[in-house]
Amino acid sequence: MNCAYSSHVGIQRKINQDACLAATIECHNQEYYIFAVADGLGGHRSGDVASNMAVDYIKQNACKMEDLFSQEELQDFVSEMNAEMLAYADTNQELAGMATTLTMAIVCGQDMCLVHIGDSRAYRVTEKDIEQLTKDHSLVQVLMDEGRISNQEALMHPQKNVITRALGTDKKIRTDYYRYTLQAEDTIMLCTDGLYNMVLEKRIQELIDQDDLEVSAKNLINEANDNGGTDNITVVLFTEKGASTDDQ
Repeated sequence: MNCAYSSHVGIQRKINQDACLAATIECHNQEYYIFAVADGLGGHRSGDVASNMAVDYIKQNACKMEDLFSQEELQDFVSEMNAEMLAYADTNQELAGMATTLTMAIVCGQDMCLVHIGDSRAYRVTEKDIEQLTKDHSLVQVLMDEGRISNQEALMHPQKNVITRALGTDKKIRTDYYRYTLQAEDTIMLCTDGLYNMVLEKRIQELIDQDDLEVSAKNLINEANDNGGTDNITVVLFTEKGASTDDQ
């Protein structure tokens, strides 16, 4: 597995509330790769604490699951993460209201599952195409689903940053689960909204070179900043080609 990741505070923010993960774990005599992005909610206090808690929880607890591809176990796993986040905020009043998105990929061989809550995204990118694999939990997504606004209108909607699900907001949460088979030509990208709000999907596809993911990640960050850099920007790229990942 070959991977690269990069995170930048952006041009207009003072604190980077994003966090990311690229790790290899040995679990139940199998090698798994785990990738994640988390975006601490900018309008809430201590978003950086929430996003880093999510990433740290994955690193410390993922191997405790019996089946890392079980939808039920993964829902329970993220629910426990959410409960820990709420409990920590309860005992630290300065952290009250902290919350984060989470988009996580688990890979074993050609099998990949995604667990997702919020408006960070996962994409599948090839030389010919780019496909969004996750669905945003956001107000504008609801409006698009209802046919009340178009995709183009969503890009400029004044409430495009309002999300409908996140970690740290409610005691009961619901995640989306996706299962995919990776192909040799696939590059998977996890990213926060600071990227896709600044860089059009077609341009993202053009900037990703499967043979040089590190340069690709840097180019994506630079493009987002060149276009305004209004938010924190985080990108994780991975493909079956190449060597193993290192724990962040």
